[in-house]
Amino acid sequence: MLSASIVAVAACGARTGLPPGEADTSSGGAPPALDAGRDAPVIDTADGGPDAFDAPPDVFDAPTDVFDAPTDVFDAPPDAIPDAAPDVTVDDCQDAGVTYIYLIGNDNQLIRFDPSTLLPTTIGTISCPIANPMAAPTPYSMAVDRQGIASVVFTDGELFRVSTATASCEATGFQIGQGGFSAQFGMGYSSDTGDTGETLFVVGNVSMELATLDPATLLIKPVGTFSSPIGEAELTGTGSGELYAFGLVVENHMTSALHLAQIDKPTAQVIADVFVTVQSGSAQIFDWAFAYWGGDFYFFTSSDNASTIVSRYHPGGPLALPVVATIGSAIVGAGVSTCAPHP
Repeated sequence: MLSASIVAVAACGARTGLPPGEADTSSGGAPPALDAGRDAPVIDTADGGPDAFDAPPDVFDAPTDVFDAPTDVFDAPPDAIPDAAPDVTVDDCQDAGVTYIYLIGNDNQLIRFDPSTLLPTTIGTISCPIANPMAAPTPYSMAVDRQGIASVVFTDGELFRVSTATASCEATGFQIGQGGFSAQFGMGYSSDTGDTGETLFVVGNVSMELATLDPATLLIKPVGTFSSPIGEAELTGTGSGELYAFGLVVENHMTSALHLAQIDKPTAQVIADVFVTVQSGSAQIFDWAFAYWGGDFYFFTSSDNASTIVSRYHPGGPLALPVVATIGSAIVGAGVSTCAPHP
């Protein structure tokens, strides 16, 4: 049996902002280039001064055995989060200390979260050229590449490119529902093994089908279905080549379990899985996202469609996660570059 905790909360599904029992009814070409603006300073309203985007390179240096957890956390693998595969990843990141976790709220707020200070900074409000504004779609999930460009999918399946420096937004011409793939999906980048590239992985809402999405061609290529159910999931990857999923299982629109799972990228097999718990002042979780940075996982959960608590998990540590920050938006997507610090 899993030596872990289970949380029971009511939910209607990820990032919908709907009360329990309701569901969203909202339903090519190469993307234009955006100026990522990695060198452009963003005014941090928390301290009143500009951020230089240069953090100390050892802000979150973790010990070499950071991924080793007690052997009884899982039935199968001896480690909660297994050590990286022997394949060596080679990246082209010049400075891994300049990256942040970027967040998108259901109110279109683009936010920069600095794990070294636990402070959020609002970058701006995205204004995307939505094809059907009458349907009032909202952001659903987000991933960020090494150039600081975010891919943001909306609840109607439209995919946009957003600058994390200026919050400017451009359409992509993405074809919704390719090959029957879900119009709503979680996503995250993971470094490739053996070369300097990275791959954008997506997972279908409810179907738990893993695929890759080529940002250049906008084509989805199926990988497979998760080998065990973990619920409606978000993805995050690492600079050392791992891929993780954070899933919320809904039963009768009333209860759910929060999974943290490691996914095998070539096969969609669930390598390891634990239940985590987060503190919440309500019995409901409506919106969630997560990201990996500096050896830790950061979970963003909202139970009121208006604000978010930030919880942190250090592999091998307690599965009842402490709250480390709060954010005044309901976060529905989190993205972090694979240039982020990693053990």
